[in-house]
Amino acid sequence: MSNYLGAVLRRDVVPRVRAWLTVRGSVGSEHRFVDLDERTVLLLVSRDLDASLAPGRFFRGTAVSPEHGAIGFGLAGWQAMPAGAHADPHGVSGEFVLLEWDDDAVVARRDVLGSVALASTTGDGFAAVSDSLLVLVDLRRWLGQGVTQRTEVLLARTFPNNFASQQISEETHVVEVAYAAAGRGVRIPLRTLRAEPDGPLLASRVVDVDLDPVETMRGVATFVARTMTTLALRDDLDVRLMLSGGYDSRVLLGGAVHGGAAHRLAVHTRGGSGSHDLDARAVAPIAEHYRLRLNAPRLRSTPSQDAGPPLALLASTTLGFYDTLSPLSTVRRGAITINGVGAEIYKGNWKWRTERQMFEQTNQRAVQLGAMRAQAAKGIRATGGDPRWADASELLYCGFRNGIHGAGNSIALSMTGLRPLHQVALAALGHQRVDGLPPRERRDRARLRGQGENVMAGLLALMDTQLAAMPYDRPDKTLAPDLVAQRLADLGGPLGPEAKTELPVHGSPSDVPAGPSALGLGVAEHAGMAVEMSTEHLMRLAERGHESVEHPAVRPAYGRVLKRARERLVDNGESPRDAGAMLGKLLTLAMIG
Repeated sequence: MSNYLGAVLRRDVVPRVRAWLTVRGSVGSEHRFVDLDERTVLLLVSRDLDASLAPGRFFRGTAVSPEHGAIGFGLAGWQAMPAGAHADPHGVSGEFVLLEWDDDAVVARRDVLGSVALASTTGDGFAAVSDSLLVLVDLRRWLGQGVTQRTEVLLARTFPNNFASQQISEETHVVEVAYAAAGRGVRIPLRTLRAEPDGPLLASRVVDVDLDPVETMRGVATFVARTMTTLALRDDLDVRLMLSGGYDSRVLLGGAVHGGAAHRLAVHTRGGSGSHDLDARAVAPIAEHYRLRLNAPRLRSTPSQDAGPPLALLASTTLGFYDTLSPLSTVRRGAITINGVGAEIYKGNWKWRTERQMFEQTNQRAVQLGAMRAQAAKGIRATGGDPRWADASELLYCGFRNGIHGAGNSIALSMTGLRPLHQVALAALGHQRVDGLPPRERRDRARLRGQGENVMAGLLALMDTQLAAMPYDRPDKTLAPDLVAQRLADLGGPLGPEAKTELPVHGSPSDVPAGPSALGLGVAEHAGMAVEMSTEHLMRLAERGHESVEHPAVRPAYGRVLKRARERLVDNGESPRDAGAMLGKLLTLAMIG
């Protein structure tokens, strides 16, 4: 598949799995069988597999550890990371997958905030992990195992807002496939071949922690400044900062400004028309003042190649776990894209409320409401939270939507994106109580730091006070100079000299394999997803998805989804991406139906 598949197999299953690889078009350089014991074999599948493989270990992607002040690209980069990162690999940020094995078990981990999807399945004589719902379903069917629609999930995913535009809980569309909440991995004991959750619950990292808010803010800012300055000054890296007119990406620019390196950055912003006109207007004077290289490539030597049919790529990776469609077709191996996504883990995205409050404004007779509430409650509990807590909504957001939404569909092509604000410490700061009570005492009434404080104002003040006060995309966002000065004073004054020291960067982005595997595209083609992303083809697949719904009470809900998708895609002529997530929900059912 596009990023990874790990399957632990009893030896009598291996011949059938070899046949599956052959029929689906996998190539020899992308799969490997590793002996685990006299009864058990591990299959690994990934593009350019040798680049990610070491004895007892498979690593693909980029590791980012603010706690240890280091970034590692690829296998060599991971192996050179500080010992503390290896001691708690569940706690490392970035976008990566790590599989390790010994005589007892195979353990799969990924970045702590869940940018890379991690799903698992168990059957007779095998257990597997992957970031592809489609590949796991296809493997199950090939081995004669059941694939059962989970009615509650299907119904919940028709909920008409972004609560349901991605995984909501550990349950997926398929009863036999489970999804890991952020912060957790999957352990497969060789004795049982039963996939089970592994690693600390997210709440233990963001709720049950004692931290100093000023020290934490300064630590977050210092890591951002060191990261941005180091990357801007490296001539050998193709680094692109995606800059908008808002706060979050400006914090990243501020890090490079603080280090005196902003003029070395290649900065990209969206076009100056339509909904992005305000972004362009805000960015233009900043680019002029700081002599930024706006919308120009930094390096022209980054190799690029065609990734294959865009819909097949999405089907073999994020589709099913993430409904939004961003058709991508070009692989640029070695390029680093940086953005400010991730600040919502502090600021909140779903308004810091209980599970009940999340749905108070919803039509209480909506057919999917019961299923959606049940899924939300399960998702909150999967993070270690309680649906009654005042921050239940943001634990759900952080546990499921935040990571995969931040990485988006680009994760299907590259695992070298950087989000320096994606720091667990920032999430913990947002969930910190400010009412003086212990973390879990009467948390349904808790007052939380993230509910009110503008953390971006503080971070920007620490970076550069002039940049902080320059106009934003909306007048109401603009920070008055006296407010910026006050926030800087509250946070102990300017950052110290450590914020300008070089950040260790281990390995190279070009060490990270990019693009889809032949197996992933072959499975997608078998599912009928290797078609042009034209309105005609997409609507035909959408109709097929609607027809595949088995439960008679759920099918009408997907009929309404189909109607909305048709209105936007056909009647309004919108692009697949702009047509919203409704189309993605139907395409998921078409590919696994």
